[in-house]
Amino acid sequence: MNAHQLFEALWQQFIQVTPQANRIHQQLKALGESPLNDHVAFRTFSDCPLDIEHLTPVLEALGYRFQQHYDFSAKKLTAGSYECPGLPKIFLSELRREQLSEDAQSTLQRLVDQIPDQPLEPNIFCAGRLWGLPSHADYQALANESEYAGWLSIWGLCANHFTVSLNDLNCQPSVTQINEWVKSWGFAINASGGEVKGTAEDLLEQSSTLADRVTLEFAEGEFEVPSCFYEFALRHPMPDGQLYPGFVAANANKIFESTHR
Repeated sequence: MNAHQLFEALWQQFIQVTPQANRIHQQLKALGESPLNDHVAFRTFSDCPLDIEHLTPVLEALGYRFQQHYDFSAKKLTAGSYECPGLPKIFLSELRREQLSEDAQSTLQRLVDQIPDQPLEPNIFCAGRLWGLPSHADYQALANESEYAGWLSIWGLCANHFTVSLNDLNCQPSVTQINEWVKSWGFAINASGGEVKGTAEDLLEQSSTLADRVTLEFAEGEFEVPSCFYEFALRHPMPDGQLYPGFVAANANKIFESTHR
């Protein structure tokens, strides 16, 4: 599987649990646009066969190179960004399991112990949950302590979000304008920290929808949970005239909350 095949597989998997993204994509196409993807994000656990250390070589084999390290202490997360010319950027984060409570660590250890010990190929990013679905009680307990942990426990390794590059839209909308369009189409925008995250001075402005809601069959019955979301990014030029290629930690910190219950 090459990178282009991977992104197509990821998109098809993504829109199955994030129908809002396909509907927004189609609305943009109806306006005469051909939306391009700025970046895709993935979530994983630390100290496991799918942690950043193990996944980075898979990205490197696809032509990606590490770009920058990010630290989200309050959310107990470590992250890294990766780039490859001609391809969407990738943002990969992991939960520092050792910083959670003993109960949460025990629950998560039972999950990661189920991950097969096998060579990693690019399609691992489409693998989803490589462990049995936790009980709804365990999911709730994890999410009460860390929304990220709860979400990851039920979804596993998959595209957490795709991102429309506003720079590549013909009409060049502002982030505020795309937010108003999305709301007029019937979708909610993540307002944590404001609907627009970042400023032109930060060189990156972003916004995102709130995650779609889907029903999963837990041992205790069916329950509705947040799935994935769609993001929008507008990059500004640096002094050399090139568009800023990185990410802004303060923005990402609030974007994470798009999957909060």
